[in-house]
Amino acid sequence: MNPTDYQAGNQWAGHFASQSLAYPAEYVIRIFRGSYPNLTMPKPQPGQSVLDVGCGDGRHLPFFQRLGLEAHGVEIAVPIIEQLRERLAPLGIEANRLHVGSCSSLPFADASFDHVMAWNSAYYMSRDGADFAAHAAELTRVLRPGGWLVVSVPKPSAFIFAGSEAAPTPGCRIVRQDPFGIRNGEMLRVFQDGAELAAAFEADCDTFCHGDIHDDCFGFAYHWFLLVARKAAA
Repeated sequence: MNPTDYQAGNQWAGHFASQSLAYPAEYVIRIFRGSYPNLTMPKPQPGQSVLDVGCGDGRHLPFFQRLGLEAHGVEIAVPIIEQLRERLAPLGIEANRLHVGSCSSLPFADASFDHVMAWNSAYYMSRDGADFAAHAAELTRVLRPGGWLVVSVPKPSAFIFAGSEAAPTPGCRIVRQDPFGIRNGEMLRVFQDGAELAAAFEADCDTFCHGDIHDDCFGFAYHWFLLVARKAAA
């Protein structure tokens, strides 16, 4: 598959249609509920809002709702949103909280949310060819001053980059050997370390908390950088 053949909306809509709702990611639970010496984000309070950008199969939205948060989700294609609305309605997630959008174009006013999360989503670059800086600016645009951003991106050693090739866009690689057969042809932004990831958000954020996942589990190198950052107060 060539990069021009990759249609993200079609690829992911087909994938999610065949999936059942999964459990929330372990490290999302850890970030929003756990207590760690280097994690300074206050625990979310009932009534606050959260946006899950690239919410996938919707697994995090019921978790956020159980925390008392007003949870919204964004995905890149109408068929995915239609699937999500049907899947999540029995769990109390209202249809009007699920929206079509992307990391470079979010359908919300400035300063709409107390928390914005891009879990395994902000580094996908093929859909609109945007520079990662545009993604960072859009994610922080919809975040309220003093609000918190949660981002995860794969390390260069992550399984997703095995067999990948350099992309024409600097700092990016094209997936060629996705073991799940979903991302082949996708262009992903690669970060060499957590400092490089944080630098992308320095224009709008003033507090940074770093973590990482280095899990080699039964043949998959699940290696990820984690960033939790506070948008600077007005």
